[in-house]
Amino acid sequence: MRLEWIEDILAVADTGSLIRAAERRNLSQSAFSRRIRMIEDQLGTELFDRTRKPVELHPAAFEQYQEMRELALRLRRLAAALGDDSHARTHVVIASQHAITTAIAPAFVQRIAASHDIGIRLRSGNRDECYMQLLTRHSDIMLFYTTSRQPLTIEPGFVELHSIGFDSLIPVFAASCLAGLEADIARGELPVVTYPDEVFFGRVLRDDIRSRIAGVTLRPKAETALTLAALQLAATGTAVAWVPEALARAQIVSGQLADLTPRWGAQSLQLMAARLRAAHSSVAEEVWRAIVSPKRS
Repeated sequence: MRLEWIEDILAVADTGSLIRAAERRNLSQSAFSRRIRMIEDQLGTELFDRTRKPVELHPAAFEQYQEMRELALRLRRLAAALGDDSHARTHVVIASQHAITTAIAPAFVQRIAASHDIGIRLRSGNRDECYMQLLTRHSDIMLFYTTSRQPLTIEPGFVELHSIGFDSLIPVFAASCLAGLEADIARGELPVVTYPDEVFFGRVLRDDIRSRIAGVTLRPKAETALTLAALQLAATGTAVAWVPEALARAQIVSGQLADLTPRWGAQSLQLMAARLRAAHSSVAEEVWRAIVSPKRS
């Protein structure tokens, strides 16, 4: 159990309201509700009876109320005795979408490591998972993609955003297998790698890209939530995959992959950095400045 989790639970138990608890914890109600749900998912049980007003702890959780309060107090005292880890620690946790972790984040880490004595811990996930890591303070900074039709729904009063660049979601395919692809297209079919609809790139493919493709029927050959897997499926000639250009650039330059953007178009992606509007450790502040203002870091 993290101290933040215990304090979230106690805030609801003490106020009897998710709204007032969110105010106490300096979060919007929607962000705080998601955090409580995440805590319950992690523990594998519901903690509160939300049908009651005021909201009450379930009996099993209520039995641990005093223990949680005492544990929170002990953890605060321990943090103080150790000099407050939020100021003493020398590492920063960055949560980023899988494709960013592979293709873009290493350059950030290299630049930061070259001029700062700071350790970086990269945590990879889909966009929603990364956002939840940020909200629950499992990460200091989040790196993610967004589009005009697929924005990340955030709590603007509690999350700070900064645009740090652009990328494109492009269609690629094995250069050595283009003749077979042309034969499929001549039959009116386009073999594609798809993403699950519940992940960011799945929604982009469904809402932003498919409507632009005319004259052929899309024939899904494989589905994956990982852009790196989609890239490999395209490289082996299995199907056309839409992947971030940054991820595919090296294989396009080497001639292994063909960029099919002139034929099927691309989707612009905005690269964003986010952090909570809260007090940050000195090292987290250094890394944030290095990411959003690299020329002045």
